[in-house]
Amino acid sequence: MLKSINYFRSISSLFIFLMLCACGDNGGFFSKGSNGEEIGDPREAKLRKYYTRLEERKVSLGLLRQDGGGADTPFDVEDITAAFEQLAFYNEYDIDENKLLPNSNAVSLAKWKSNTNISVRFGNSVHTEQKDKDLLEINDLIRYLSRVTNHNIKIRRQNANMYIVVANQKEIKDLIDEIGLQRPEFDPKRIPIITQLPKDIHCMAMTSMNAEPNSEIASALVIIRSELPNLMRRACFHEEIAQSLGLTNDSHFARPSIFNDDDEFATLTQFDEILLQILYDRRLRPGISEKEASQLVREIASETKIDREI
Repeated sequence: MLKSINYFRSISSLFIFLMLCACGDNGGFFSKGSNGEEIGDPREAKLRKYYTRLEERKVSLGLLRQDGGGADTPFDVEDITAAFEQLAFYNEYDIDENKLLPNSNAVSLAKWKSNTNISVRFGNSVHTEQKDKDLLEINDLIRYLSRVTNHNIKIRRQNANMYIVVANQKEIKDLIDEIGLQRPEFDPKRIPIITQLPKDIHCMAMTSMNAEPNSEIASALVIIRSELPNLMRRACFHEEIAQSLGLTNDSHFARPSIFNDDDEFATLTQFDEILLQILYDRRLRPGISEKEASQLVREIASETKIDREI
């Protein structure tokens, strides 16, 4: 099941939200010997086969849709409002000593105010052709998200405050060690789970933010397993990068949406676009509570054009 698991942890003056999303993708990135046989880490090969079978299973069940929904997924202002409140003001778990603890406490709204500057880091297990494909996917996605939110999001070589890591388990540890030197909030010694991902965690995102009452997002880290096949890989990019903008939860109220534990959709939908537009509406300030924002969210949702023919 495609699920997002969100963690919350306080680190000095920063708060950390971790969104872990299980999703899969097609591998096919092994080096090949002269006889055409795949060579490389057998553990990595085993994971690739596992995720490929998982993706095939999901697709056969009608999951991981890329059509954005349709007549079978109607929604209205009430649906949008209910989903937004669950996605923006709640987190599923706390993290304590590398353990997950259920959490139902409300949190204040968080979003970026400063420009989001993205650095993409690849492990050596990702060959050139796949890197180019991933970069194209990421560039297309951030252009879309920047347009939807009216927030400046770009890939930059310097002054990065969002890191996207695409690598296998061993490479993830090495790359996060490097990032932790620049961004202490992502030091794996503080949050060891990021270098010890279980098999059912396919990708994850962590978002650090200034202490309340500001709750402005300061930095983010997205991790994508390089063993994933194409569709699950794409689903990870869509969900984790989008969630890093401030919608830190998953909810069954969200449909048609990628922010739902049921794996029905692999890519962002019009419903998700509306949620992101609400989040980055200037009337909603970082740090606002659910109670303060409730009526305003409903008003903004009511102003949004819902065109199900798109």
